[in-house]
Amino acid sequence: MKNTQKMCSSIRSRLELFWRALLLMIFLMSLGSAHAASPLAGTSIGNQASATYVDGSAVTRSVSSNAVSTIVQQVAALTITQSLAKTAAAGTQVSYPVTLTNTGNGTDTFALSQTNTGAFTFTSVSFYSDANGDGVPDNTTPITTTGSLASGGVFRFVAVGNVPTTATSGQVDTLVITGTSGFAPAVSAFVTDTTTITSNAVINVTKTMSAVSGPSPSAAAQTITLSYNNTGNTAATGVTLSDALPAGMTYVPGSGRWSVTGATLLTDATADLQGAGPTIDYSFTAPTVKGIISSVAPGQAGTLTFQVNIDANLAAAPLNNTATFAYNDGVAAVPASNTNTFVFTVNQTASVTSNSTPAAPITVATAAQGSTVSFSNVFTNTGNGTDSFDVAVSTSSFPAGSSFALYKADGVTPLVDTNGNGIPDTGPVTGILTAPNNTYTVVLKVTLPAGITGGPFSVSKTATSKFDPTKIATGTDTLTSITANTVDLTNGAGLGVGPFTPATIVTNATNPGTTTRFTLNVVNASSSTGDTFNLAASTDSAFGSLILPAGWTVVFRDSAGTVITNTGIVAAGATAVVFADVTPPAGQAAIPAGQPITFRALSPSTGSTDRITDAVIINTIRSVTVTPNNVGQVVPGGSVIYTHTITNAGNVTENAVGGSTVTLSLLQTQVGFTAIVYLDVNNNNIIDAGDVAINAASDLGPISAGTSKQLLVKVTASSGVGIGVVDTSTLTATTAVAINGAAAPAAVNATDTTTVISGNIVLFKEQALDANCDGVADTAYGVATITTGAVPGACIRYRVTATNNGSANVISLVLSDATPVVTTYISTNPAVTVPASAITAPVTGTAGTISANIGTLTPSASVVLTFGVKINP
Repeated sequence: MKNTQKMCSSIRSRLELFWRALLLMIFLMSLGSAHAASPLAGTSIGNQASATYVDGSAVTRSVSSNAVSTIVQQVAALTITQSLAKTAAAGTQVSYPVTLTNTGNGTDTFALSQTNTGAFTFTSVSFYSDANGDGVPDNTTPITTTGSLASGGVFRFVAVGNVPTTATSGQVDTLVITGTSGFAPAVSAFVTDTTTITSNAVINVTKTMSAVSGPSPSAAAQTITLSYNNTGNTAATGVTLSDALPAGMTYVPGSGRWSVTGATLLTDATADLQGAGPTIDYSFTAPTVKGIISSVAPGQAGTLTFQVNIDANLAAAPLNNTATFAYNDGVAAVPASNTNTFVFTVNQTASVTSNSTPAAPITVATAAQGSTVSFSNVFTNTGNGTDSFDVAVSTSSFPAGSSFALYKADGVTPLVDTNGNGIPDTGPVTGILTAPNNTYTVVLKVTLPAGITGGPFSVSKTATSKFDPTKIATGTDTLTSITANTVDLTNGAGLGVGPFTPATIVTNATNPGTTTRFTLNVVNASSSTGDTFNLAASTDSAFGSLILPAGWTVVFRDSAGTVITNTGIVAAGATAVVFADVTPPAGQAAIPAGQPITFRALSPSTGSTDRITDAVIINTIRSVTVTPNNVGQVVPGGSVIYTHTITNAGNVTENAVGGSTVTLSLLQTQVGFTAIVYLDVNNNNIIDAGDVAINAASDLGPISAGTSKQLLVKVTASSGVGIGVVDTSTLTATTAVAINGAAAPAAVNATDTTTVISGNIVLFKEQALDANCDGVADTAYGVATITTGAVPGACIRYRVTATNNGSANVISLVLSDATPVVTTYISTNPAVTVPASAITAPVTGTAGTISANIGTLTPSASVVLTFGVKINP
């Protein structure tokens, strides 16, 4: 009676330990799954802000900030499973399969250790690797560490304890197996196994498969083997092996085999005993395979095998399979115990598709010269696991000068590199079989060059799998046509936009050496885009070259009398009134029929142009002049070319060998501007291969009496020059050496006034760590990469400053930013601007765009946007 009570108590204890171990395993597995979403150590969290606004010329512009980045730091974590309760005979060995998983976000090495206490203790405990997870040591070499284990990596091993011969029935040993992080030694996890001594039968069962991984669906059936043995002292009866197949595995009917009956196939029906002597009742009732062996003698071993197929359309994930076994040890029923858990991993396959193809591209019908056109491209991860995709512009038939920029789905946040290879990418995108968020939208913006029309034009983008770079999807975007902007040049009553007619419109009469003025109206006939127009005059009505009669000059002026060569910005549909002052030379002969002069307005950004022809009737001396003074605009980092004429109004040749010298010099008033003067050899108003950079008087060459030479001054603004800065470049002609006793004329000059006009809004982005996510930056904001403290679960604060560096108000200003990949928006100390403005932000814990509707921003004013994100825990 006492023995029966003691055995029942032992059984209850073992059952309690089993259920406690199972609950602990489930809890630890849940922790592991939570950590699985954490970004890996070393992940770069890059981010850029952007803004759109309307400048003083009613042109919509966009600008991006500098990029900031944060490097995710490593944190250590691990799980260790599974707790088991076994029986063993004195003087034998007992084995416990153990699985250690690195649930931290970086590579780590884990030390393995053990303690065992109880009514008896093992004479020794050793750990052996078990790479395939079949519960059997791979070799006889003991180990004390997992070795280097990547984040998410799994290490399987077997703990083997030697039971002393002095152990007696009923005694219990408690074995605690511990894994300790090498990166953070304070981080550890343990599993507890118990061993109870018995003098009766002891059945041990291990499970294995013919492969540890494979595709979905499987190319061939996989064989599952349940190996059993009796290390006890008496025969075990009613040995029940049971394997409930996990979802994703399908039993192959009629595939069962028992080592006792050899190659003979077992039937799948219940209650049909098979074999002679010991028998087996083998059956399959979905999803469970079961074999009940009548008896297993002491020292006897055997196997039960059957086959399964791996189902189709499975996500890349482990299929965990644990069998159970139960038996009668000759005295009482031993409760069911688990075998080792065998893990079959469904291999990941990569695949990606695009919502556009060369045969069915995303199409935009028309776009104006110099405008920006957007294409929204959707890439779908059709693989069976999470992947990321590098996105690049591959081929393009767009005209030279087109620029391409990639943005996230909001169309305002630049696409950045998140995996460190220098190519913008999507970040993690779930597979089509793993979650619904398996698409990623990329917006391609193409800024068109000026002066180009026609079409169609196409551009292709590729999305390349990070997991398998051979898997690529190509998306195609097409712009059907680029339409021309137009301009109408008139003397008052318009002729309409083109075609050009050479007939004279207005005729003025004047005396030699006397200026006559023509009034010109430059009408921007575009319906949507502001533009600027260069002004020129030539006797070549086709403007194959810029040429005037010898000694003649044409100077353009605005209504204030300022000399110009460009109208400045003319809003869509508006008119700029300019004046063309035509001056013939003093010695000019009479031209009673009139000298035709064609005037041209030409947009340097869109190439739109118009011409009209007027005429000058000439009714019936030592100096050098440089004309005209010019006014133009330039973008930071850009350049503008000004046309000048140097004229010898005297009666002797200047700058001739053996005679006088004419030296040209340039002087800038602003730092960050440079200028070079060229001799426009072919007078085409373009700096080309035949033109000469003038560094000495000899480069200019002789200037005959009554003749002129065309000069081109190229003024360049460095990229760091602020918007609204005005530079004056002075071109001076200094004549030296007396000729025939006549002193050289005084130095003369012309000025080019250059204003930096585009890119009025400048964005500056900074970041700071917020380790405890209280919404307050832990350090001062800065642009330096954060490399300390940015662990999963920590937060980052961003600060974006927008400044109007222009000389006019900007309107409709909208600041945009977005949560970077592997982060979500946090509403603790939510997004705000100073001064306050309307904010749109995602729900806390989700990803998306943060935008601030600023409205009007006056010159020199700034607005600051701050918000926080949380690194995925």
